[in-house]
Parts: sequence; structure tokens; C-alpha cells
Amino acid sequence: MVGDILKAAGELLTLEDPLEAEAWASEVLGMFHKPPLPLELRETVERSLVPALVRGAERRRNATGLAALHALAAVTGDEAGARQAAERMASHGVPRPRWADAVGAPEFVEGWTAADAFGDQIGYYLVFRYPERPPHLLMALYDENLGGIIKDAFVATPREGEDLRALVSSDPDVTVADIDVADAAARIARAIATGDLFVDNDWTPEYNETRALLRSRMRLLSPATSAERPQPPERPDEEAREALVQEFLASPQAPRRDETLPIIDHCMMARCDFGDGDPLRWSPTVVELFMLDYLPRKATLNFAEIGALPEVLTAWVRFALSKRGLAERQIVETERAVKEFAGEFRDAVTDPENFGPAKAITNAMRADGVDIADQPAVDDWLAEFNARPEQERRRFFGRHLDI
Repeated sequence: MVGDILKAAGELLTLEDPLEAEAWASEVLGMFHKPPLPLELRETVERSLVPALVRGAERRRNATGLAALHALAAVTGDEAGARQAAERMASHGVPRPRWADAVGAPEFVEGWTAADAFGDQIGYYLVFRYPERPPHLLMALYDENLGGIIKDAFVATPREGEDLRALVSSDPDVTVADIDVADAAARIARAIATGDLFVDNDWTPEYNETRALLRSRMRLLSPATSAERPQPPERPDEEAREALVQEFLASPQAPRRDETLPIIDHCMMARCDFGDGDPLRWSPTVVELFMLDYLPRKATLNFAEIGALPEVLTAWVRFALSKRGLAERQIVETERAVKEFAGEFRDAVTDPENFGPAKAITNAMRADGVDIADQPAVDDWLAEFNARPEQERRRFFGRHLDI
């Protein structure tokens, strides 16, 4: 694998633009970011690839190997010693590529964000320029609903005279704002690190190809330590959550029915404990995730609550988004999503195949007459369950748990 990659590195000797050298190295590393391999093998490949490339390139002691080292050093922060290896090779008279002095250190020109009204996604637009080269744009798309990750990224060279900021600003549903460069870079770096914790996610192929380049540019813009980086906002405490619930219940939007409070408790828990911490942030996508993923996996609803949920959720969405100040058309769009997913929700929330392990266990205890507030009874039931044959436990959990 290393041999094939370094053979292809010969193209680096033909390049004039340091950005193209960075892109080559980033794309190589992107091919091996979360590769479709068994987890243990995947981790081995990800951990060992760059050190193996550095060793292989230095062993070649030729211009191709040195060019590969310079390109790798530019996008890895020299985590594997590529820069030191390049210096050793150059000291032996190996010719350096023409872009070696500039690569990895472009000038930052400007930057802005473009956020949708619902707060689902934020696009970070950062413009850089290498000396005597046209400016290039680096875009990183932050997605809150996928766990606070960067899900897409790309590099582009705008056409001369093209005003990308004006183009983005022309969308009435997008808010464009200036950025604090170090703050934005730190937030992007944190979101990349968060995504790296996932085994899999909805990253685009372009993100994988651009990830190493994006990380290197964030280090360039924000050399702050992780302790200095901005942290997510504090989640509302129990007192604040209770105050918000009571405000809703006293409002004209709240349905006057017994099921309203338990359903709103699920809304608060989903957003405050398992979401981004903002109980008022709802969108068509958040509604879909709540109705078709969160509730079927984690919540135990009785039949009355299942029937009441679309009405109560619609009322809560209007209350929450009105409080956030969203436009009426955006509130209506989110309400429409509740109606759209109501049928699928009823099917999903009653299908045991969708239950998460904790929900499946809790329902089974209740079916056996166990009071889940009675700890000794719960312990006895769990001991009996754990004594069952492995095959029976696998059937119980289905595809949701690898025992």
C-alpha cells in the first residue's frame, strides 16, 4: 500500500501550486479515514498509515520521497515526523520541490459563516491565498443534528470577480455573519474531533478527502490548546427546564390533556440530555429524528400518549419556535413535518425491532410485573435474564445489541 501511494507521488514533482500538494496529501489520508474494514483493522490502518508513509518516503532518498514528506508534513502537523525526515533528506542533497517553502502556510484573507434559520447547520467559509496564486475557499459544514460534527468540506478556487459571500447572502433563509477567526477555527477543530469519535456517520466523500487539509488550516488559525477552545453552552439545569415546561403548560398553545406533560418531558429530555442542550431548537429534521429515532429507541409511551403525541408536539413546536423568534413560514414548515411523520412514528414506536436495549429491558420487566423502582426486584430479574442462554438473549435484543 505504501509503495503504491509513493509511486503515485511522482505527480508532486510536476506541481507549481502548494495547494495542490496539500490536496494530494489530504486525499491520500482521506482514503484511509474510517475505511470499510473491521473495526480493529480499521484502527490499525488509521494509526499506522502516516508513520509507514514517512518511513517509506525517507527510505527512497529521492525527489519523489522528499516531495511526499513535505506534502504530508503540511497536512499532519508533523505528527509522524515528516518534517524532520524531509530535513534529513534535504541535508543529503535531495532536491526539494519548488513549492516546499510555501506549502502549509497560506495567508488568511477573510471568513464568514452561513447558518440556516433552524440552527441545524452552519457553513464556515474561509478564504486563503498563497503568494502569487489566486485565492482559494475552504468550506466546512457543521451539522448539529448528526452530533455536532463537520459532515462536509471542500476546497474551491472562485472565478475572478466572483463574490461568494454575496451569493450565499442572497438566500433569505440563511444568515451570513462575520467570524472571529480563532474562535471559528477552534469550533471546527472540536467538531472534527467529535466526529472522529464516531464509528460511522453521514460524512461526504469530499469531507474525507479534505479532512486532513481542514485540520491543518485550523491549527494554522488557532494554535490554542483544547482547554482554551470554546466549549459548548451550558445545558439548562432542572430549575430552568421546569420553568420552561410550566410556561408552556400555562400558554394557550398547550393541549389540556393528561398526556401533555409526559410528552413534553420526553421533548425536554431528548433536546437537553441527548441533543445539543437547547430545548427550543426544533426543525423539520429535529422532528424527524425525535419521532422516528429517539422515541422508538428510548421512550416507553402508552397508547394514549402515542395517539396524543402529534397534537402535543405540534403545539410545543409552535411555542418553542415562536419563543426563538422564527418566521411564521418556518414554524408552519416544522409543524407540517410532525403531520408528515405521524404515521411512520406510530409504526416505529410500537415495533420492538426499533427498541434500544434499555427500553427493551424496561418493557420486559414491566411485562413480568416488576416494579422498576424496586431495586432488589430489578436486580433479581436481571440476574435471571443474564443466566439465560446466549442465543435466547440475542433473540431478545435482535440487531440492537452485540452481546
